[in-house]
Amino acid sequence: MKKMLFSALALAMACNVSFGQATAKVDVKDPAYSWDFTHIYPSWDAWQQELKKYSEFTPKFLEYKGKISKDPQALLGYIKLEEQAGQMGSRLLWYVRLQNDVDGKNPIYRAKQQEFQTVSIQMSKNRTWYASELATLPQETCNRWMSEVPELAIYKHDFDDFYRERAHILDEKTQNILNEYSRSLGAPLRIYNSLAIADIEFPKVTLSTGEVVTASPAVTSRIYATSHSQEDRLKVANANREYYYKNRNTFADIYLTKMQNSVAGSKLSNYPSCLEATLSGNDIPKDVYLTLLKVAQSNVAPLQKYWDLRKRALGLTKYYGSDAAAELVNFSRTYKWDEGVSIVSSALQFMGKEYYDTFKQMLAPGRIDVYEKPGKQTGAYNLALYGVHPYVLMNWNETRDNVFTLAHELGHSVHGILSQKNQPYAYSGSNSMVAEVASTFNECVLLDYLLAQAKDPNEKISLLIQAIDNVAGTFYRQVQFADFEYTMHTMVEQNQPLNADIMAKVYGDIDAKYNGPGVEKPENLKYSWPRVMHFFNYNFYVYNYAVSFTASNALYSSIAKAKNKKEADAAKERYMSLLKSGGNDYPINLLKKAGIDMTKEESFLTVTSRMQQLVDQLEKELKAIGKI
Repeated sequence: MKKMLFSALALAMACNVSFGQATAKVDVKDPAYSWDFTHIYPSWDAWQQELKKYSEFTPKFLEYKGKISKDPQALLGYIKLEEQAGQMGSRLLWYVRLQNDVDGKNPIYRAKQQEFQTVSIQMSKNRTWYASELATLPQETCNRWMSEVPELAIYKHDFDDFYRERAHILDEKTQNILNEYSRSLGAPLRIYNSLAIADIEFPKVTLSTGEVVTASPAVTSRIYATSHSQEDRLKVANANREYYYKNRNTFADIYLTKMQNSVAGSKLSNYPSCLEATLSGNDIPKDVYLTLLKVAQSNVAPLQKYWDLRKRALGLTKYYGSDAAAELVNFSRTYKWDEGVSIVSSALQFMGKEYYDTFKQMLAPGRIDVYEKPGKQTGAYNLALYGVHPYVLMNWNETRDNVFTLAHELGHSVHGILSQKNQPYAYSGSNSMVAEVASTFNECVLLDYLLAQAKDPNEKISLLIQAIDNVAGTFYRQVQFADFEYTMHTMVEQNQPLNADIMAKVYGDIDAKYNGPGVEKPENLKYSWPRVMHFFNYNFYVYNYAVSFTASNALYSSIAKAKNKKEADAAKERYMSLLKSGGNDYPINLLKKAGIDMTKEESFLTVTSRMQQLVDQLEKELKAIGKI
């Protein structure tokens, strides 16, 4: 049966992290700011013992072979065994991976992950027959069994999904061959992680102030946001991108190999394209993806107007992407960790007692790893680990962006807790499209809260910019990435030649299409696409951010702009039901139940219209204070 075991959702647009000044007075290894892995296993010895138990499941799967298509109790027994192994396997894997993500330079974690992988591969071999045998069971018979055995009926959505996808199921022999190659097929991601994380070294840069900094994502992000020197911002931007330029051929070969593997897999499974293979698993129409691209491409005017407003307000003759975080007004502040937590906590009380009480669970020790450390994974994510609790990775650098990132990731956490509490294991996870609604919804709540609290006109302008940046980053930027990913895969499917320079040209052309001629394009910019780890981690993932952002804005608006309390409470209840639903239906259906239809073009137009309104308002406010 298909399961969504976790939600590890890193921000693709930027790495809101810092090291050095922001954390100079904080012990980043203090347990108060670190994950507690004993919540999963008390020790490595306990992990090793669990791995042994896990390996003992391996032969048991074969005991059901030839039986599941003849006996409903055998089918139920197999599913229960699979669930037990799935829960155990998830704990074993993430006990290793979480520790690796905060200490990637320690080789022990790779060794342990290979140990786990060896057992998992053998287990997978002993399960390859399942789908082929289940496919011989008529759906009518399966439906009858569910009526006779109530425990089987729990899995109705999974069974319906299985029969919908039956034509794409590989035969046992082919699946066994793929399992033999599973380690090789996973090589592109492993090599990418080594090149882009473990072995990465950024150059040092001397700023106009005389300060020498390392142009890491964390420091680069800080300079973008705090430096008043365009020259310094551009200098660290170019230095940060230089690593990707120098390794452009290696990154291109890794990505090409990864795409070739994916395209081959989709062909083996009889899908028309890699995109359709990816979307089909959650019954998402291809038109949702293509309509998203169409609407964004046709409505780039407000985005390009925003860049022009920024250029004029900053008094620049040329405008670069590295200027996008520079403050337009004289309002800036930092947020200590405790202050950021307090702000997010106050904002989310808006959602009512059940939501807020669930949110507070994540503030207990051991659940959030707060600060950047050497060898730590950049960015931020939430992992909803079944039977334990969510783990949130942060890289706190005291910016307002970090406050929004915290609200974002804890939205995932609440979603995971509510899903696990209200759904059986089979549906306790959620599709990424719905998962990102839960996170970006919180950003809407936080923004309105901060706007309501703001007294200084400059702070209001600053928050208005925050709202626009949300649309620019979570909608337009992610669609730009989705456009690149779709173009790349289409070229592979059409056997068109691809190398580092061709990939860079495609990326550069798409960047120009969205951001327009008003944004300067340094030569190494078009080679910086490998910074988007989602290209290497997943197939066609980033579009989820844009779709989810659209849905979350609409759902939040239905609450915040309700005509009366009764209407607001009803909208809030629909949203809470969405969070509690986990994966018990397809994401498009779940969102429809919550109140937004993502199959319609007008749903996406609400975001581009909102962008236009915000940019026009910003123009008005900037004129009022004489900035333009």
